[in-house]
Amino acid sequence: MTQGKGNRAPRWKWIAPVVALGVVLAAVHVWLNTNLFADDDVCGGLVSTARADSVLSGGGRISDGDGPDGRPGDAWEFSCTVESSSLLPGAEKGHLRISGTHERGDFAFTDGRWPTPATVSFFSGPATGGVGKDHGWVLLPADCAKTAPAIIEGYAPQGSDPTALAGLLTDVANRAAERAGCAPDRPLTAPGTLPAVPAAQKVPDDAVCGIEGLAFPGPVAGREAARQTVQGRTGPTWACEVSGHASFVVTREPRVLDAITSSPGFGKQPRIAGLRVSGFDQRHVVADCSGTPTYFSMELGPTYTAALESPDTPSPRAVFADFVATAGKSFGCSTTTP
Repeated sequence: MTQGKGNRAPRWKWIAPVVALGVVLAAVHVWLNTNLFADDDVCGGLVSTARADSVLSGGGRISDGDGPDGRPGDAWEFSCTVESSSLLPGAEKGHLRISGTHERGDFAFTDGRWPTPATVSFFSGPATGGVGKDHGWVLLPADCAKTAPAIIEGYAPQGSDPTALAGLLTDVANRAAERAGCAPDRPLTAPGTLPAVPAAQKVPDDAVCGIEGLAFPGPVAGREAARQTVQGRTGPTWACEVSGHASFVVTREPRVLDAITSSPGFGKQPRIAGLRVSGFDQRHVVADCSGTPTYFSMELGPTYTAALESPDTPSPRAVFADFVATAGKSFGCSTTTP
């Protein structure tokens, strides 16, 4: 019996270190691969780690490297990269790029870095913005705009939850507005759901973009190969893309219209389809339609521009005038408006 009791001591000598090592490894795992002991926010307090994690959704620890880059004297101009990293086998790093900037009021409907409007889920209400497959934006309150409308913009990995991205950007907008002293009485509220992006389909003969009477924006020979992506008329912003040829937008969203009409460079333009209009140029205009400001825009695609020399290709002015005239009918636009 005495010998049996004596054999127990060595066993405890190696069990205790193993338990201690397990505790250390667990602590290291929690520190490196989760946000349990991390700060609640990054990017100088502008980005919630919980919100960022909901977008990246791959697990890992949320960090921001060197923090946000800002422009001296401008509370809105900043950029910050958020990273989710993990040492777990097979884990990949995820990145978000969040920035604040000033833009022309119709930025989301123009060519450049912005997604094609027909592929964007727009939302309106307490928060106004849009989210594409890897890119989104939220408009800041009007009191936050100085020289031009202010927005919060974000890039996320493709396949990220668009509703989560909208929630993240809205939360950043509230934090930034609070910091700048221009927050509204009630904070901006992100949408609980977003409309689905429609699938591309064949261009019909009688109703391009679902608009009766709208002509195909290009030579007849291009219709067969083209596909159209048409949003439903469920909100104040509508968009359609005819692949390679043209992208059309109509919006009556009040906050977007305020941003457009208050932007530098907005002014009176020549009549379009007989309508009195103001805007930035002859493809981005606002008309008064039954007392409601209504914005129309058009961007042309590479297939259309390559066919400009073809004798049956309508001119850009003719394409836009046709769009404004046919689409405007459903919005009460009238050439008799004084």
